[in-house]
Amino acid sequence: MKKIFAVIAISAISLVVNAQSFMPSQQQIEQFKNLPRAQQEQLAKQMGFDVSMLDGANDSSTNTNQESQIDFVERELDTQEVATELSKQSVLEKSTAKLAPFGYDIFESRDEPTQPSGNIPVPSNYVIGPGDSVKLQLFGKETGSFELEVNNEGNIDVPELGPLNVVGTSFSELKELVKQKYEQQKIGVTPYISMGQLRTIQIFLVGEVYQPGPLVVTGLSTITTALINSGGVNEIGSLRNIELKRNGKTVSTFDLYNLIVYGDTADDIRLEQGDVLFVPTAQNIVSVDGQVRRPAIYEMTADETVADLFKLVGGFLPTADKNSMQLVRGGSAEGLSIINLAVNDESAMNKKLQNGDFIRVPKANQEFSNAIVVNGAINLPNIIADSALTLKDLITKRTLLSNTDLEYALITRKDRFDTQTTIIQFKPIDVINGSFNLALQAFDELLIFNRVGQNVVAGVAGEVADGNLKASQDDLKNNDAAYLQGVEAKRFTTDAFEKPTTTDFSRKALLAPLIARLKSEATNNDEVQLVEITGQVKYPGNYPLPQLSNIQSMLTAAGGLTESAHLESAEITSVTLVNGISQVSHSDISLINELLKPASQQVALKSKDVVNIVRIPQWYENNVIELKGEVVFPGRYQISEGERLSSIINRAGGLTQSATAKAAVFTREELKKKEKQNIDKAVKGLREQLANNNLSNSQFSRTIDYQNATKILNDLSDVEPLGRMVISLEDIITGNGLSDIMVKNGDSLTVPNITPAVSVIGEVFVTTAYMYRKDLSVDDYISLAGGVREFGDASKVYIVRANGSVAIPENDFWFSGDSQTMLEPGDTIVVPRDVTNYDNISLWQGITQIIYQSAVALAAIGSL
Repeated sequence: MKKIFAVIAISAISLVVNAQSFMPSQQQIEQFKNLPRAQQEQLAKQMGFDVSMLDGANDSSTNTNQESQIDFVERELDTQEVATELSKQSVLEKSTAKLAPFGYDIFESRDEPTQPSGNIPVPSNYVIGPGDSVKLQLFGKETGSFELEVNNEGNIDVPELGPLNVVGTSFSELKELVKQKYEQQKIGVTPYISMGQLRTIQIFLVGEVYQPGPLVVTGLSTITTALINSGGVNEIGSLRNIELKRNGKTVSTFDLYNLIVYGDTADDIRLEQGDVLFVPTAQNIVSVDGQVRRPAIYEMTADETVADLFKLVGGFLPTADKNSMQLVRGGSAEGLSIINLAVNDESAMNKKLQNGDFIRVPKANQEFSNAIVVNGAINLPNIIADSALTLKDLITKRTLLSNTDLEYALITRKDRFDTQTTIIQFKPIDVINGSFNLALQAFDELLIFNRVGQNVVAGVAGEVADGNLKASQDDLKNNDAAYLQGVEAKRFTTDAFEKPTTTDFSRKALLAPLIARLKSEATNNDEVQLVEITGQVKYPGNYPLPQLSNIQSMLTAAGGLTESAHLESAEITSVTLVNGISQVSHSDISLINELLKPASQQVALKSKDVVNIVRIPQWYENNVIELKGEVVFPGRYQISEGERLSSIINRAGGLTQSATAKAAVFTREELKKKEKQNIDKAVKGLREQLANNNLSNSQFSRTIDYQNATKILNDLSDVEPLGRMVISLEDIITGNGLSDIMVKNGDSLTVPNITPAVSVIGEVFVTTAYMYRKDLSVDDYISLAGGVREFGDASKVYIVRANGSVAIPENDFWFSGDSQTMLEPGDTIVVPRDVTNYDNISLWQGITQIIYQSAVALAAIGSL
């Protein structure tokens, strides 16, 4: 009768609702749940909604309701705070405080409570209790779907069959009870039982927990989920001895490490109503640092050993020295003690650990004991095994690069504990043709050099390679010593595998570490094994002194003689001690005579010798002078030693008919450099003058106008140094030997063709050129240019001649009627900027002359 009424009620509702959009209420959903599934689908279709919405709404409501009842404690875990607290129990508190506490990261803050997933199957041994609900579905003669809740008396109300007591039964036993009841009282009806809403239970957490007190969890919660939802264990609590108490008795002891390390959940049992979780203080704190997988602070049980600890840490790193471990232990009246540990020592590994123990696993020696280092222009790994190798095994036509120097290579031999390095020099070409071979040893280093390339190296390596040999070890300080330490510490280690690829196989680049090492080996009894080669060789510099050295071997090391080397003369400078005093001696040798002798009879070099190969006198150099402008054959001309300008002009065919000889511009490189220095000096002096005069309170000196001064400074900074030398080209052409000059490499002569005009530049209204007229004076030309501007200084006007010289009219001559006789075609009248520092006007005038002389010369050159 109840079902019929529900169908009629829901059908009536379907007549008045909009079929296009309908959401049943919670009451209607409950009525739907009491109908068979077929009727639910039929009515849902009539009312215009999906029947699956009923299941979704029901599940959502159930889950929301359940989650709202579960307690959840948010915890911002500070692992450093935990480590600091735990380290107080260690014998090495500072070292332990730097380690992470193991296992605590499981209590890291999370956004929602940890609970069993809603879609996992309920275990068959789940014990039914008040608050649980089961879903009952009937099939056969009768159909229906019901959710039955276990009441406080432990009963469920089975439809049409009455109450059934299920409290204390397992889920599997419940299903069997319901099945039996229907088999006994209903014919042709088959029940299907599943779990519905799970009950929540309340447990208690006490002891060393983050937040002690009651905690509400789901009926499927275990010890782990309860600890996580409550914030976990505090800084001194135990992770390995968590007790579960039920009805006043300890029913289980849980070790969280079993879950974290081994994934073992055997002891992570489900909780029941009223259970108590008790966390005692941690009693056995042990720290492990060094070359292990998980260096951390661990809690150990009373019977665990060193071997057990190394299982927890995840084992050793490959770099660990497992036979040199140390255990620091306290607790005795004598103080701390160190116990040596080794993996192959069974008694040491079975030693029981105590609270406060600290174990350090050191890094093993990372040096190879059987390696040879290969550096330079050869296609081989940087480090190889010394498996009975010889030079012939390594140096082949296949391994050498096309740019390899076949005349010079080195082997540096120094055993692991030797104090001195042995240098063996050889020629790779001799190895290839079979005339030389040598067995290699562990810790040898093979250096193969480029045949051509720039022989430079930057930074500290360059300072070492170019250092002073006479200072030997005293020169190896600060940066040089740190450089050597860095190189030597990595030479035979795994860092050799990570050495960056380079193409710089020059002598200085490869020899710098060796030079630093040889300097460091110098003592009162052992001289530094280095010599220096200077002068006409391809690669001057410092070189290691090999066994059986002679002139030929050291010249080969320096790349051989250049074309300009003087074969008849060379100088050897030596340093010797006479009566405890250092003395320098020089000796001349004939290179050609020495090189013709057998190697054993040549002059033998010794420590700190300097061999200087002199140059052939007056050796050909590419010295040139450039002629531009109005010469018959302009261009670049080679010059000989002592040649004069007149000779060069004659070789160029002389000047053209259009040439203006008196306006010639002659420049020289060395003068350009000097001019640049003078400009820089003038700028510096001007800045100092500005500062001094602006700070002066003298009543006779007016403050310099800052804007004017800045303008002059900017103009001066923009001046391009020309290196102009004032010459009288007219006298040189006519054969006046006093005016003729010797030319140098880089000289330049520009002969312009100038218009017979007078230019006016500077502080005038129109800077331009005017045709030369004998009847016009300086004032006339300035008037033609519009007159002097506001900031011009008419009292300091001067003339720049076409040849670059400067003429400064005297004041008493300036306004005389003959002033026009001073002007010539090609002259430039300069009206400088007015500066108001009358105390130091000479400096300003000199600066303006530099600026305008440069401008006039550039204009002459630029007109070509």
